[in-house]
Amino acid sequence: MARTAPAVGFDTLSYARCLKDAGVDEAHAEAVRDAITQGVASKVDLDKGLAALKADIARIEDKMDGMATKADVANLETRMVRFVFAVAAGQVALIVGLLKLLP
Repeated sequence: MARTAPAVGFDTLSYARCLKDAGVDEAHAEAVRDAITQGVASKVDLDKGLAALKADIARIEDKMDGMATKADVANLETRMVRFVFAVAAGQVALIVGLLKLLP
């Protein structure tokens, strides 16, 4: 079975040798080494994960480009309040004008 060395600070060859030196037969030592390193992510695995994460972030940023900021919302609220007061002032002026027409 062809194996690639994980890109972390774990020397698999040294580990297998250490097991052999402790009296573990070679096949068993290599099986233990393989079992331990099987779940270790390689640099390629990490790079793929990082690339996928960057792509996700870019998609989110693209979606956010069309979204309003807090400043946009605050500006809109201010304009709406001014509009409501202008409409209310116009209604008051209209009512006062109509009352002046009454005998």
